Amino acid sequence: MKGTKLATLAIAFGLAFSSITHASESKKAGLVEDPAIFAELVAMLERDAASQLEQHLRAEGVLRPVSVSIRLDLAERSLTINFGPGYLPGKYDSYGERFLYPMASSLRFYAEKSGLEVNDIRFLFEGRTLEEYFPEDLAVPPKTKARPAHSDVLVSSSHGYIALYPGGEWEYQRPAPLGVQEDTLSPAYGDELEALIVERSGLAVHRARSRSAEIHPESGKPWEHMSSRYHLKALFPSRTDMWNEFPNSPKPNREVDEDVRARPNYANHLGVDAMLSLHTNGHVSPSIRGAEVFYHRSKPEDKALGDSILCAMKEIVRAQDGYEEFPIRTQATEGGHGENRIGTMPSVIIETAYHSNAEDVAALQDPVFRAASMKGVEKGYRLFREGKDCLPLKAEPIEDIHLSAGGSKQVDVVFEGYPQYPIELITTNVGCPPGWTCSDGRVRIETPDAKPSQITLRCENAGSAPILWDTRVVDDDGVKSPPVRHWVQCIRRPGDAVARPGAPVGVEAATAG
Repeated sequence: MKGTKLATLAIAFGLAFSSITHASESKKAGLVEDPAIFAELVAMLERDAASQLEQHLRAEGVLRPVSVSIRLDLAERSLTINFGPGYLPGKYDSYGERFLYPMASSLRFYAEKSGLEVNDIRFLFEGRTLEEYFPEDLAVPPKTKARPAHSDVLVSSSHGYIALYPGGEWEYQRPAPLGVQEDTLSPAYGDELEALIVERSGLAVHRARSRSAEIHPESGKPWEHMSSRYHLKALFPSRTDMWNEFPNSPKPNREVDEDVRARPNYANHLGVDAMLSLHTNGHVSPSIRGAEVFYHRSKPEDKALGDSILCAMKEIVRAQDGYEEFPIRTQATEGGHGENRIGTMPSVIIETAYHSNAEDVAALQDPVFRAASMKGVEKGYRLFREGKDCLPLKAEPIEDIHLSAGGSKQVDVVFEGYPQYPIELITTNVGCPPGWTCSDGRVRIETPDAKPSQITLRCENAGSAPILWDTRVVDDDGVKSPPVRHWVQCIRRPGDAVARPGAPVGVEAATAG
């Protein structure tokens, strides 16, 4: 999530919070049934929010007390934070974006430590939204005229160098507390996603940042390390409305805000069908981790895209060895990010992992995680644009059969979901009669047109016994359906000899068709 990192009382808050989290681990569902504990939780969240705001204002040179109240709605799973008089972020404060959303992450984290899942966090200022104070500035731009759907997308990999004012020093936009610099890491994720969209979705991809290793003349830095603002300045030098929206801002880091706006401005200029913004997240608390997706609260239709991406990321990332428990949120989170609001097309921010958490940092540098997470983003977008729900890969029940000695039968393996082809139907023996030989089977299916998918079960013996099997579907991304248990009852016909030890019973590849 965007924003400079502010010192908070997260550690002290966590210690005070320990009694609640301990209760949560033993009985999450019953925690909120105790009004006293619930009130204590809300009070702690209010104290933490007030502390963060006080330090933020102090860093801005503002010394004034501002009250903070919080309402936690269990039915809506939402947190509403209301600031009293004295704090109203405006145009040159990025409307609070760089402060409010890191705050939201920590409050959500502490609420969920108590077992209270929070989907949405809303900010009010003396009971009113920022949109009520700045209706023109924060209005969602009208959608452009209709154009052929699903032909191209913009992949924005943030952030990159900007110049500080008035001195003109160059610096990256994001901190790197554990050595991972988002500004230089995220373009590699963009490369991965671009290749996948071209290959699997068959769409054209535009990039918001340059990937050239040549030197940017103004800064002396590689072009690939520069922010989108400078890439677009080079492409459209006369379009200052695209990349230079705040020339009179008194803020030293005004180019950060210009860069945020330049990306969706470019997407609108191109008229792309979607804008996919790739980021790593960060927070002062090293405990906060995992993948999240944000959509703008004034564009609720974009939530479906965010949910689809998270679903597909969870499916593919957790299929990789070592990432079975990687935290990925279930639903996209509403926010007020300008990067999502300004784009007239479906726009989401994908926070792949936290560069402030040691486990996430290790994942971010792992090519396996990079490939799996971007496969999830591509698949989630592809299903969204095709109007399909994200369904977990799941095999339907397989019929139990009786076979005479020497007999065989083809059995359909029906499944739901959208696996990446080629797929394999893997059948593993889990119950073989003593003295028999039961061989596992593997069927490879190259394309969806090869359905129905089938396996062939055989009983090449003269004995009678049940044999148990597990069959699962495994796709090319490593996604595995849960195994389905089924059995074959081998039947000895009258007059058959007793089964000889080692007589084969098994599964073999069936011709799919």
